[in-house]
Amino acid sequence: MFEANQAVGNYWIHALPALFCSANNNLNGILAIVNYEGADTSSLPTSTPFTPPDTNCEDETGLVPVVPRPVGTFSEDSSLDINLIPQDNLVSWTINGSSFFIEYNNPTLLLVEDHDDSFPSSYNVVELNGTDSTVLSSPKFYF
Repeated sequence: MFEANQAVGNYWIHALPALFCSANNNLNGILAIVNYEGADTSSLPTSTPFTPPDTNCEDETGLVPVVPRPVGTFSEDSSLDINLIPQDNLVSWTINGSSFFIEYNNPTLLLVEDHDDSFPSSYNVVELNGTDSTVLSSPKFYF
C-alpha cells in the first residue's frame, strides 16, 4: 500500500525483493510508473528511488500497527488440507487440492468491500467464524 500525496507528476515505483529469498533474475528491473491525473506522460519520471536500509532475507522488526487490534479466537468449521509443491525453482501451494488463482481486476478484498460473497472457487476463500474481537463489522472473516 502507498499513499499518493505528491505534486502532480510522474513517479517511479521500484520493488526490491529480499536478496537470497527471491529467484528473480531482474532485481533492478521491477519498475512501474505512477502517473497523476494531469501529468505530462511523454517523458520518463525524474523522481529518485527510496533506498531501503537493506534487502536481506529477514523479517522486519519494530513495526507498529496504525490501528492496533487485539486478536481473539476464531475457528474454521472443517480442516484444511494445505500442500506445498516444489517445482524447479518455484513453490506452488494448494488448499484442499486446489491451487490459488486470482483475477487481479476483481480481487477478493474488492468483492468483500462490495458485499459480494460470490467468490470464484479458484480464489480458495475460507470462511472463519470469528468474534467481535477478531472480526470488525461483520460476522465473517475471509482470507
